[in-house]
Amino acid sequence: VLGEAAQACQICIPKPTQTLADRLLLSDAVVLAREDPERPFHFATVEVLHGDPNQIPIDAFLNSQARRRLAMDPDAAMLIGRDGKTGKWQTLGIAGGEFEQVTRQVLSFSGDWQPGETNNAARLREFAQWLGHEDQRLHELAYLEVGRAPYATIRSISDDIPLEQVRGMLDDPQYLEWRSLAILLLGQSTIDADQARVQRTMLNKQRLSGTLNLDAWATAYVAITGREGVEQLSDWYLNDKRRSRGELKAILRALSVLGAGDPDLREPITTAYRVLLAVHPRLAPEVARDLISWAQWDLATPMRAIRPQIAEADPLGAYAIDQYLLRADVYRETTGD
Repeated sequence: VLGEAAQACQICIPKPTQTLADRLLLSDAVVLAREDPERPFHFATVEVLHGDPNQIPIDAFLNSQARRRLAMDPDAAMLIGRDGKTGKWQTLGIAGGEFEQVTRQVLSFSGDWQPGETNNAARLREFAQWLGHEDQRLHELAYLEVGRAPYATIRSISDDIPLEQVRGMLDDPQYLEWRSLAILLLGQSTIDADQARVQRTMLNKQRLSGTLNLDAWATAYVAITGREGVEQLSDWYLNDKRRSRGELKAILRALSVLGAGDPDLREPITTAYRVLLAVHPRLAPEVARDLISWAQWDLATPMRAIRPQIAEADPLGAYAIDQYLLRADVYRETTGD
């Protein structure tokens, strides 16, 4: 059974990433602190936000840059959390304004939210409003919280995120590295101009080649065009021997995310994988996990034929294929198919 991290959308956040909210939820005590007048470059608690610090001195070090910022603003304070497992204090940022408001909001949900959870739609809606915020810390928090969620969950909250916000993230150069999530959300738009933008961009990408955000645009493209879009991606990429490995892997990420989020697309995606096995057999291990997860056993014959050449260059890849073939054989023996 796939774990929650494995089910998460791999387009926005390729690897599980701990967020500020996770660090707050993992803290058994959270305080606001300023420089201790009796111990320069050390902290003294100003306000306890969560838990009981037990009057134990905070062992976090106040660096020179933060010290200058606190000295310039007598109303500012450092947000510090004590790790519930290690007992170590860690600075989490200069508090104030909406950043502090969000911090307090997260702590108010400490009894309901779990560190690292990715499929809590109510939690995601709380953070989605901060996407594109001028405070980069809040934008990053929102992006990591929403972007690591399963694609189906991202789709479920898309109506709560204003399209103006999404378009702003796409059009502002400062959000270049954050565009994947905005592209996925744009693919949920029902406005003709947004859908035309997605289709036009995908046409240009397949014509010019390149991998920048290709997985996100391909996912948005299929979100708009459905089964026909899967077939088009297969024709453009999987059935083309000239495509680079980077392009192919981006398309496979898109198809994997789409299949995990929409069972109705698994049949055409499996058909596309059959094309891949015929044209790019060395990528067979890349699709084995999806086929197992979706219980698609129709590709056992081409997988079995490909395995010997995979085993020579990629033993781990051969193992992935073996796992697929083993389950396919069990299915055949059980059903008689």
